[in-house]
Amino acid sequence: MSEHFQPPEFLSLENGLAIFAPRIEVSLEKAVDMITEAILFCRANDIEGLLVDARELRGFSQPSVVDRYWFARKWASEAKGEVVLSFIQRPEMIDPEKIGPTISANAGLMANVFETEAEAREWLTANIRVPL
Repeated sequence: MSEHFQPPEFLSLENGLAIFAPRIEVSLEKAVDMITEAILFCRANDIEGLLVDARELRGFSQPSVVDRYWFARKWASEAKGEVVLSFIQRPEMIDPEKIGPTISANAGLMANVFETEAEAREWLTANIRVPL
């Protein structure tokens, strides 16, 4: 049995999607680990779409390009092309040029970031095959 059978804290399932909405103050490293756990849970349970609502994930400043490279590569490695990520984030945390999705794509991870839940959901559902 998979060690990722139980959903991580802050993760819920809704209409074939996983919604990860942590409301906590942590370091960037811990935040990355938490999202990694959500990715692993999705992959282990054949959930293709992960919506990460990071608006209440606090405790660190805007990630640098190097940080974004590090976590995009880590998440791509764990997703193994089986999980698509869509992020909702506070505007001040989004790189103006949206470098994160580019780095992610180059690492083999389909991911994008948005300021609103509606945009994030629309993009995610357009990029996965949600079972009916």
